[in-house]
Amino acid sequence: MPRELGSISSSSLRCRLFSAFPRFSTASLIHQRRTRRLGGGDAARLLEKMSGPPVRSGPSARAQKRLRLDAYGGDFRFKRRVEKAFPQEPTIDLWLELAASLTDEDIVPTRLRSVNQHHVSTNNVELNALIGDKILGAYLLEELVSHGLVRDTGEATRQYSNLASNRVFAGFALEVLPGRVKESDIVGGENHSAGTSVEAAVYMVSKMPRGTQAIQQLARWFVYNVVVAARFEGEIMNPKGLLIELHGETTANRLMGTPDHDPRFEAFARWPLVPIPGVQTRQTRAVGRSKKEAESAAAREILELYGHEIHNATPQEDAKSRKQNARLENAYGHLLTLGGVMVGECENIAPPGSAAVFVATMRLGADQARAEAGTKKQAQRLASQKLLEMIGEYDD
Repeated sequence: MPRELGSISSSSLRCRLFSAFPRFSTASLIHQRRTRRLGGGDAARLLEKMSGPPVRSGPSARAQKRLRLDAYGGDFRFKRRVEKAFPQEPTIDLWLELAASLTDEDIVPTRLRSVNQHHVSTNNVELNALIGDKILGAYLLEELVSHGLVRDTGEATRQYSNLASNRVFAGFALEVLPGRVKESDIVGGENHSAGTSVEAAVYMVSKMPRGTQAIQQLARWFVYNVVVAARFEGEIMNPKGLLIELHGETTANRLMGTPDHDPRFEAFARWPLVPIPGVQTRQTRAVGRSKKEAESAAAREILELYGHEIHNATPQEDAKSRKQNARLENAYGHLLTLGGVMVGECENIAPPGSAAVFVATMRLGADQARAEAGTKKQAQRLASQKLLEMIGEYDD
């Protein structure tokens, strides 16, 4: 092998051999549609592009869309799917019929009963609830996905997490298990126990004749009364997560002096996280029995009070900009796929003792571009960006 090729890597050698045959290279087709050379104004625009995406200082357009859909009742497509999936309001007649035959020992934890029984009974209920949680969860997900009420995996996960929670189950326990759970238990903070009763009942009903139809009926009823009703009434799902996506934040700390058996937490929600010129910083406060409850309440309040300001704020970056930045970042690899090559080596031209300055020259057909940078990788990328700009790759 000649000496000048001995130090060239196999990938560089393939690129050079490829560019030696223009009729098999995409480069010749690109030159035919080339419209302009890189001038002074073009160079300025390229330098602006090469500066990279700005530091995030605003909400994402996608999160703003979620805020609009959650706060204003969903879009028309969602409403049409609801009309198709629920031509009439669902009922739980079969579920109530089968659940009425269950005994308290199988579905109600000891702490919710008026009599003192052996702790093993509660253990049995907890085990029944563990299985019932998985059974009901599968039916809830099937209802969400089969009727097109969620667009993607992320939304399905969010909606399922909200549905399959003790807070939701406890909130509907009086309707789902009438006579088994008292309102005073739920108000008194026994959400977990009330939710456990619903899950345990699902497992016991699943073993009965027509149990599958009853659980499917219950899941359909929950989806309608939680997901659909919340969207139509403008209830925001997972307010803390949405606020973070909108470039806000929440913080929470325990209130001093609150007892260990009944603690209270204070939370603050703030938007935007980084000040935006011309936009006023907003903050709300809430108190809850847990950090999660307090943060959720504070985030929900700030989204409800100032949602219009957040929704109308300039988005951080649209999809087209993200795509363009990705193309600029991968300029070197893109140029190689078109048959481009690096001329010589990427060498450090800085004098000894000075900061490194690497120079890279890229060539595609008869055109070439040169760039300097502090690292080899950056120099190759900048030179590739200049060359791709010259041949019109970034015109669209």
